[in-house]
Amino acid sequence: MHLIINPSDIYYLTSVRSHDPGEILMLQSTEGVRQNSGIIFCDLRTSALFDAEKYTIIDQRAEWAENMSQFHTFETDPDYLTQTLREKIEWYGVQLTMKKSPITEQRIIKTSWETQKLRESQRLNKLVCEKILPYLREWSTEEEIARKIQILQLELGASGPSFPPIVAFGENSAVPHHSPTKRRLQSTDIILLDMWLVYEWYCSDMTRMVYQENIPEEARKIWELVTSVTQEIIQWAKPGMKISELDTKARQLLGEYEKYFTHSLGHGVGIDIHEAPHVSGKSDEILTPWMILTIEP
Repeated sequence: MHLIINPSDIYYLTSVRSHDPGEILMLQSTEGVRQNSGIIFCDLRTSALFDAEKYTIIDQRAEWAENMSQFHTFETDPDYLTQTLREKIEWYGVQLTMKKSPITEQRIIKTSWETQKLRESQRLNKLVCEKILPYLREWSTEEEIARKIQILQLELGASGPSFPPIVAFGENSAVPHHSPTKRRLQSTDIILLDMWLVYEWYCSDMTRMVYQENIPEEARKIWELVTSVTQEIIQWAKPGMKISELDTKARQLLGEYEKYFTHSLGHGVGIDIHEAPHVSGKSDEILTPWMILTIEP
């Protein structure tokens, strides 16, 4: 039996969202993971969210041990197993063996319904970007713009950001994961906007560079190179090739600027903003139709 502890996996199977690993657990047979089946371990605060005709629901903590101990051994995903949760489950008399969640693999291939959600999420993200541009006025701060991005996301129908937006002015734009500060915008600053949005539990991811005045020639050269590499990789990618080839190809195309490419090429996106497949030179996964991933050299 496989014990599903990742909240995103549980949402994928049940359409019920938990907030922390351990709040809701789901037990399914390793012979075949299916939606609308399995044993749900939860409490009275969340049990009413599940369809009792589809699932066996154990919503009394006192009954968790009795029901879990019948199985003796569970497989579970080590990526989401905290020490506290492990101790709790083992206290119920169950031994745990570590194995990647089969749901993680299943979620890599998106359904047409999921693709529609992701398209709408990205459409809203692009619309937020368009609407934030007029607010990029001299003397506005990174914190003010980041706050306005989140307000626009909610006003346009998003659930909110999957992560707080990154807004970086001038020298701060050289730090990819910069946290917004009170640094004020100057007319000659380059602006980095990195925005994540959630629409009906599905994420979008977008990075934009903005100039207010004329773009310096060197900056334009780099921007054109990165844009062309992105488009070439998208057109070159074909089902059946190793995903690692995408990362390798991008580094070759960047030429002398490859030394500044300090991260992997991209990642899958879906219920989580970062999910499988991992688009890096170390990936052993094969590009398959209906995968959805980012390309961001």
